[in-house]
Amino acid sequence: MKRGIIYILLILVCIYIGIINREEAYFYVAALMLAVMVCLLAGLFTRFFRTGISMQMNIPVVEKNRTFHPELTVRSKSGQVPYVSAVFKVMAAGMKKKQNSTFRQIDNENGVCQGAMSLAVSGRYEITAADVRVYDAFHMFYIKKKIKNSANVYVLPQCYLMPINITKKTRDFVTDSDVYHADIRGDDSSEVYQVREYRPGDSVRNIHWKLTARQDEIMVRDMNKTLSCPVIICVNLDGKDCKNYGHAMSAALESMVSLSFSLIDIRVPHFIAWYDPEKMSITRYRIIKEEDVYDAAARMSYVDARSMDWYDVIGMYREKYRGEDFTSFIDVDMKGNIQCGDDRYHVKFETLKEDLTHMCLTV
Repeated sequence: MKRGIIYILLILVCIYIGIINREEAYFYVAALMLAVMVCLLAGLFTRFFRTGISMQMNIPVVEKNRTFHPELTVRSKSGQVPYVSAVFKVMAAGMKKKQNSTFRQIDNENGVCQGAMSLAVSGRYEITAADVRVYDAFHMFYIKKKIKNSANVYVLPQCYLMPINITKKTRDFVTDSDVYHADIRGDDSSEVYQVREYRPGDSVRNIHWKLTARQDEIMVRDMNKTLSCPVIICVNLDGKDCKNYGHAMSAALESMVSLSFSLIDIRVPHFIAWYDPEKMSITRYRIIKEEDVYDAAARMSYVDARSMDWYDVIGMYREKYRGEDFTSFIDVDMKGNIQCGDDRYHVKFETLKEDLTHMCLTV
């Protein structure tokens, strides 16, 4: 708009000089400049009403501190696509991330208004476009346009492997389960891993008698071991009193992911559980492989914890899954507290990596 103000001031200066010097030429110049301005404004209004702008994120999943590009797609129904600028904002409590845009014209009817942002926090965040301006042909005047839709970006939590001691009770934990190991044999006759030839030491109870009679050699069943989850990671999304919601959510997600990956590393199946305010109940994920951890973290990131109080997630879990056996609960909250039995630790967003890698839990 500075150019437009300067242009109007030049018109006024020409009129002023014309009055002082009584020269008609200055009035002609002012009239010509005024006519050009009217034409520009008329064209601007036409462009404004014939231009459609929508928000999008081509890649909605990014890594921490990696640059991503929120975009405004600009489409003109007729004529050349106008120049558009915007300010992209991250909508989250305690975060003041802004980024100005650059404009790139694709063809006469299409353009892209693009920002370049990076986030040092994990979680799911809403990106909006504020102060969207549609300019005239000379970029002197503009009209602000409201964009109704927004885009979401999910910043992947980082993982820091941490030392975890596993007790014999947890290592040998076996209970009823509807899931079985794909590569570990057991004694459950309800699930067969494979049928093979008899080897010395095989139990007579596992002999497949019908197949043995058919093939004239002793065949036995290999049974799968039930996949029990002795450890429960409970995440308390109590973000109501957090001074910096982005940092608190990021620390909670990365603590949970680090704990889960560390348990996978020592081959301990487990559950991740949290309170879902929409369902008004406990949600849990069975964690067996790495992909399960990121699925659980992505699902958890949909929870808007900015207005959530503290909940007794462990107590609610015991109530909902009454009768199930386990050996350990690991409690994680958004205040930076991690507790497992008598082991209690506190982590901070600024020193999260050091805090996690220096603690040692026993499950």
